[in-house]
Amino acid sequence: MAIAALVLWIATAALGVTLLRSGSTLRGATGDEAPAEAPAEEVAASTSVLVRIGAVPLTSEGKPPPGPHVRVATPPGEHPLLEFSHPALAITGVACWLMFTLVHYRPFAWIAFAILVATLLLGASWFVRNREAAGRGLSGSWTFPPRLLGLHGLAAGLSITLTVVTALVATHG
Repeated sequence: MAIAALVLWIATAALGVTLLRSGSTLRGATGDEAPAEAPAEEVAASTSVLVRIGAVPLTSEGKPPPGPHVRVATPPGEHPLLEFSHPALAITGVACWLMFTLVHYRPFAWIAFAILVATLLLGASWFVRNREAAGRGLSGSWTFPPRLLGLHGLAAGLSITLTVVTALVATHG
């Protein structure tokens, strides 16, 4: 049963990769591209100010100037933490389940289950936020094909069910 769950997890991951590829393709087609910046040589040639490469300009006291205070702001409709953590946790969960399958160390089954639940919650959150962003017409939102999204969700639901059954059998067996 552990091998069947592993195969189902891998199928879910393959559907997820396909979903990401199709979503990023559609996102790239609808998203606004940022204008390309001019190369540094052209900027330096167009200005009459002497450009020192590799040297830090010093203040009148001989100290380096204060560093810039950059504030990172995510554009509306983009969720980089969700976009990273959902696939990252899925890979970690598959690795833990593979260890359980190979070694039959029962805590690995429950660790993999906990990671799978967290992955499921992050994926559902990502889905809801994308739907809200698409509803508001934001350009940074992902556009996933509904049929592929349904297959990925169905495979994930079957994976979590088979994982729980297998972990319970391993615990009591």
